[in-house]
Amino acid sequence: MSGGGVTFSSQAVNRDSVVILQALLEAGQAFVSGSLLAQQLGVSRPAVHGKLDKLRGEGFEVEAVRNRGYRILRLPEVLHPALLRCALDQRGSRIGLHYFPEIDSTNSEAERRIASGEPSPFAIVAGCQTQGRGRLGRVWESGSAENLYLSLCFEPRIPPQQLQHFTLWAGICICRALQHFVPQAPLKIKWPNDLHCKGRKFAGMLTEAKIDADGIRSIVFGLGLNINSNPNEFPGEIRSLATSLYAIHGEPLALNEVTAAVICAIEEAYAISIGNLVTHTSLAEAWQPLDALAGHEVTAIAGDRAITGIAAGIDESGALLLRGADGASQPIRAGDVTLKK
Repeated sequence: MSGGGVTFSSQAVNRDSVVILQALLEAGQAFVSGSLLAQQLGVSRPAVHGKLDKLRGEGFEVEAVRNRGYRILRLPEVLHPALLRCALDQRGSRIGLHYFPEIDSTNSEAERRIASGEPSPFAIVAGCQTQGRGRLGRVWESGSAENLYLSLCFEPRIPPQQLQHFTLWAGICICRALQHFVPQAPLKIKWPNDLHCKGRKFAGMLTEAKIDADGIRSIVFGLGLNINSNPNEFPGEIRSLATSLYAIHGEPLALNEVTAAVICAIEEAYAISIGNLVTHTSLAEAWQPLDALAGHEVTAIAGDRAITGIAAGIDESGALLLRGADGASQPIRAGDVTLKK
């Protein structure tokens, strides 16, 4: 695929590597015989040895013991397409997967693939982005392979109003999924599309849709998530504003496991939004415990108006409610919101 005259090469998911990794991961600390792997792959024992050597070259530490077989001692610390595929399969996700060591923008790549006729749903995952973008045309710093740059594409062919809550549900589902990795951290959502912890941003969401007369033709959900980066190494202008799950948790997280959990969370949010998955709580109820703005004085820039008030949650349409000095609540349906210092 190309963008702006630059060609980006995706790293294909090697199915033989997936089969080998699934067997080794399921065995835990037990050994898996080379004969069993050869049988599962339909290849010779020497061919299995060669495939394991290839995995070693990709960052896997695999122990081999004569007459016992193989076992994994250490996994790579970076995103690996076969390992990510294993984690997705284990969670029951069959979404198409494309991994790029480097890309201009995962959202742009998703748009190119939709334009070329690739069937959805699929996910684009990158080690880094050269033109990462956020909401309102802002730049998203995307140079570290320790973080996640991800886009999921869907083709719902439904009226736009049926997906008006998708980004909000995505924030809810992603926060819930990440809470399992950092159980003691107060993960929150800053309306409408940022994830925060203790006042610092660790993720941003960007949803872009193509709409025609028949409804939403395609929707691309992009996520930049700071996972294992060190905030002390962030660019100066964002160092005091941003954080990472590593900084929150105090130790690195399994990048491929976190990525698989996030992808499944986005799929869950999409299923909720289109009505394929029934929830036991309303949008406003699900939002409430994760609301980073509730009770704070904020200013919302909506068009050419600046509206200040106390954030009082969201309504069932997804609008932010601002309570004024007279006690009345005003819904903000779109805009940029800042906490008043």
